[in-house]
Amino acid sequence: MKRACIIAFLSVLASAAAAQNVKVKLRAALYDRDLNVKPVPHLVVKLVPAAPGAQPMTVQTTLDGVAEVDVPAGKYKIVTEKPVELFDKSYRWEFDADFVKPVNTLELSNDNAQTAPLAAGREARVDELAYQYKRVKDAVVTVWTEHGAYDAFVVDPAGLVLTMQRPLERATWLAVQIDDRRRLPAVIAASDKEHDIAVLRINPSASGEIISSQLSSDPGALIEGERVFTVENPDWQKNKKLITGVISKADAEEIVSDVKSSYGSPLFNSSGNVVGVGQTFENKSRIRPIAVAAGALAEAKQKLAVTAPPSAQLLPTMPVDKFPFEGLHAPGRGHWEKDVYSLQAGDFYVEYFTPVALYEAANENYEQRLKEYNKHSQGRGSPPAEPEHKYDPVFVVAAVPKTKMPFWENMAAGQGNRGPIIRRYKTAVEKLRLLCGDKELTPIWPARLVAGMGFSRGAVLVDESSMARYVYPHDVVSPQCGKVTLQIFSEKDPEHPLERVLDQSVVTRIWQDFEPYRKIHSQRAGAAPSR
Repeated sequence: MKRACIIAFLSVLASAAAAQNVKVKLRAALYDRDLNVKPVPHLVVKLVPAAPGAQPMTVQTTLDGVAEVDVPAGKYKIVTEKPVELFDKSYRWEFDADFVKPVNTLELSNDNAQTAPLAAGREARVDELAYQYKRVKDAVVTVWTEHGAYDAFVVDPAGLVLTMQRPLERATWLAVQIDDRRRLPAVIAASDKEHDIAVLRINPSASGEIISSQLSSDPGALIEGERVFTVENPDWQKNKKLITGVISKADAEEIVSDVKSSYGSPLFNSSGNVVGVGQTFENKSRIRPIAVAAGALAEAKQKLAVTAPPSAQLLPTMPVDKFPFEGLHAPGRGHWEKDVYSLQAGDFYVEYFTPVALYEAANENYEQRLKEYNKHSQGRGSPPAEPEHKYDPVFVVAAVPKTKMPFWENMAAGQGNRGPIIRRYKTAVEKLRLLCGDKELTPIWPARLVAGMGFSRGAVLVDESSMARYVYPHDVVSPQCGKVTLQIFSEKDPEHPLERVLDQSVVTRIWQDFEPYRKIHSQRAGAAPSR
């Protein structure tokens, strides 16, 4: 009798415990290859009671991947109906749990998840763009022409690179910069003017591995409301940045998002696949679905096997560091010696730039502006700002065409008109060549820029021309060359260049200007300073 009472009493306690609510603290988080923990936000978890007739309950995690809920004590089946995509895998949870303590902890992690490789279905999304950015950012590269630099991205590890077609129409020099140290010659493998798509080809055979992006051109890759991102890619690959946003509209013609993609840059979805490309249309930026590039890509891939690749030789790149400030003060020199760094050659003005020369010119200009300000400072606002003196350790050669005063135009303008004198450019620069002895030196950037219209000193320039600004590595001009020759090819006579041999004193001065930079690099390499 006593035993029966005890059993009955325990049954009552068990029934009471079953009816009592307990707290469940749920945390959903996954860890990556480096054991960095990533919360899983907005994950819908269903708690299905084992008791017959009991209703299941549903909770959703916060941005921190946590949730709390009160449930009747007992046994439950934990189920997530939709998979989570992360780290190239799909994660789903389904297991049993007992909740009998006043406070219970439920962990959803890699350890108790059912995993599978990512499939075509695209349902739940994890806000994990930072991980995908880290995985794909090196596929975003820079295309250089003599007119400027544009974003692009690698679409095939064999060396195919996709960008816009329009900026390449006038280009005669093409290069693709992969990172700070690797820049390769490029050729156009295929182009589609209608869709503004160009596919370039490089030869990565001698430059090491390159990262290629994956393309998603199917309709399921464009999901309205999905988080997307692009890669902000500076010209010289120094500091790539993640820019995120959301797709608000997507169709076969355009993707509308608050992400501002640069021209030629890719738009990635939350799985790290390229779904769009940044372009310009009627002077406005837009994002086109990557499907518009299908034709040009197919043509380029067909040519891979039947055409020779471009050269695999690496081109020089822009240094990542700056010229040392303490090296800008050339001993024994108190001002900018303009005559040493400039000359006139036929129809052109020529200037040479070194960090030391730029420093001295900037100081002289600043002192002159400060002097003018001090003369008439009342009511003129703040004084001129002092130069920052941050210079790239490169040697630059610039050639600008001279102007002329057309006789008949100025004669007509002068009939009863006291307007400004009309000037026009005499010619245009086609290209430059700089030779060390008989060897042509390879520039970092053979820039050919617009010499535009303007107004100065009572004259107005009424046309445009082109000027050259060639950027070279710091050590190309040296006394060891024997003879340094500059050749200027003009629009008037592109076959016969105008030649000027640099005076030996100028060559020596240029070499001496870079001595502080050479010394630093020699010390870093553990070698004796160059002399």
